Amino acid sequence: MQEKKWYVLYVKLNHEKKAEKRINDLGEDITAFCPTRTEVRVWSDRKKKIQVPLLPRMIFVHTTEKDRSKVFHIPGTLNYLYDQGKPGIVRDEEIEFLKNQVETLDIASHSVEAFEPGTSIDLDSFGVDNQEGIILKSNKNNLWVALRSVGFVVKLQIN
Repeated sequence: MQEKKWYVLYVKLNHEKKAEKRINDLGEDITAFCPTRTEVRVWSDRKKKIQVPLLPRMIFVHTTEKDRSKVFHIPGTLNYLYDQGKPGIVRDEEIEFLKNQVETLDIASHSVEAFEPGTSIDLDSFGVDNQEGIILKSNKNNLWVALRSVGFVVKLQIN
């Protein structure tokens, strides 16, 4: 039996949450995760809190190598992220960090920036035990979270 791993799936813009739901509805030992944050949108007559993807056009898919292609019949799915000709794999610890830490932060805004390969940091000094290379730096209002497997740095502005 093959081991399940987290892969990065590119989807069409604004299809992140729809693709996540449809993949999770498959129920074939395949799981999708789209990290989101709450954002307040203002219109002329009202304000509304909505969930927006933390990583535009990307969702994480937990499956085996053999079953990765099952997502492509879902509208809006495009391709998997590759690194040096091999599918990009995200560590379980990075997914858990996104699930646990990002949900507890009060994020005012964020941006996604390209990640420079080879940058590594020990996170013990940030209160995160036994993890390396996830948070690059922080200051009073910002926290940089590196997803080395994906090749991006997520910049979070914290209230």
